[in-house]
Amino acid sequence: MMISAIDMIEVINEQTGAIFQGEELEYFIDDTNDIGEVYLDGTLLYQSTSVFNENDIKIKFKEQFSVNNMETNNG
Repeated sequence: MMISAIDMIEVINEQTGAIFQGEELEYFIDDTNDIGEVYLDGTLLYQSTSVFNENDIKIKFKEQFSVNNMETNNG
């Protein structure tokens, strides 16, 4: 039996307690409209206005969500 470790990301909405799990967290910046978005495995988790760079969206996202890196065994 082969057991492989998979890196998972757990995202928790601090206001609602909702938990999301996935493998890839992506930040997207719309320079034209100054909107930032955060996706987990292609699913939109968060959107904010007045975002001018990736650092802005990361700060705003982490004010409402906590992010944990987990390792799971798949076997």
